[in-house]
Amino acid sequence: MEYMALWFILGIIFSITLAAKQIKPWLKFVIFGYYLVLSYLFISRKEQIYSEYHRVPVPEQFWETNSDWVGLMLGFYFVPFLLILLFIYFWLFRNANSVKKRFFISLTIVPAAIVYLCLLFVFSMYGYRP
Repeated sequence: MEYMALWFILGIIFSITLAAKQIKPWLKFVIFGYYLVLSYLFISRKEQIYSEYHRVPVPEQFWETNSDWVGLMLGFYFVPFLLILLFIYFWLFRNANSVKKRFFISLTIVPAAIVYLCLLFVFSMYGYRP
């Protein structure tokens, strides 16, 4: 249950990637592989940090190491995701053949950005430091 938010974020990334007709099948496979390997590395290192430092009272080094690890992984998860979204939006905007379609595509950027920032915030909570 501890990594439920991570699986939710991956589900959204995978759903968007699967639904994108613009992305070639071999590239979808590469994206899935990248995120699965990244998740394995993230979870195993986070568990290692937990087992090394987590005792009562929790040392300051635990919070520092955990926050640094999550901060590093934040970029590895969300920069490629942002590039995927930008590629899809660029392709949709470029292939829209009317001003009306381009307008409606542009309107969806705001909710997409809000969802992106919410997911970014949820993931950053893995590195929460009281």
